[in-house]
Amino acid sequence: MWIFRLLLLASLPLFAGCKVTHQKKYQVPDSLEMRTYEDVILDCGKYGDANFTISLPEKIPEGGLPCIVIVGGLQTGRESLQFIPDHGEYALVSYEYSETIKDLHRAKIWHLFAARNAMLEVCPELIGIFKYLEKQPWWNKEPISLMGYSFGTTFIPVTYVKAEEEGIKLGPGVMAYGGAGVYCLFKANAPFPDFLKGITATFVAAGLKSMDPIIYAPQMKGEFLIINGTNDSQIPMECAERLQNLVPEPKTIMNLETGHMHPDNTELTLRLIKISRGWVKEKQKGG
Repeated sequence: MWIFRLLLLASLPLFAGCKVTHQKKYQVPDSLEMRTYEDVILDCGKYGDANFTISLPEKIPEGGLPCIVIVGGLQTGRESLQFIPDHGEYALVSYEYSETIKDLHRAKIWHLFAARNAMLEVCPELIGIFKYLEKQPWWNKEPISLMGYSFGTTFIPVTYVKAEEEGIKLGPGVMAYGGAGVYCLFKANAPFPDFLKGITATFVAAGLKSMDPIIYAPQMKGEFLIINGTNDSQIPMECAERLQNLVPEPKTIMNLETGHMHPDNTELTLRLIKISRGWVKEKQKGG
């Protein structure tokens, strides 16, 4: 019975909006220049607080800046921006997960309900962030692009679909080192003994059905780059290929001979950033 109650809660209307409760500006250098950073917190009501960090160049071009929102693995927000050596002529925005989600890899079975609730808040919070960004004077009015890496890829399909329902047109999107099927993904990564993984994956998949990429990937509209590693032990190729097959055309698929991406693997991280940025830049200019 409780599973049905969870699914009912998950299907509630999106939300009315978010309001700013915190803003802090400061400067941080990258490899080329001093950047202006802004930490922002939006109060999204029952969907919690949306935390994110914006990186802007010192000088804003007259026509404004293209904007890219990044949803990473468990290292997110300002922390994740340090892995990008040159932020360039972009407004880079990195979403910050709640502490509940950050601790997911250490979660016990009794923490799953809280983690599930926190994960269902990500999409509404991202949409709140899009609405905030579209009001900023430095935005160039072009559709905002969304990049998901590792765990963050899970939220990309539902966010594209729900954003469109909210009247927000998103730009070219990147999904790197993720897959489709909450059951498949959770079973491969659950921090539980093997005999519990299948059982818990079944319940988690039911509780997160309303955001499962299997449901939303076929409904996505836009242009997408999907990157996976053929030797990825965290994202089985079964999950990766399902996402690649479900996302509609036009799409670009790259399967690299690597394991899973990780911040400690600087070479792969920089390679993925270069590929993603180059592809998005090409698409934003109309190919």
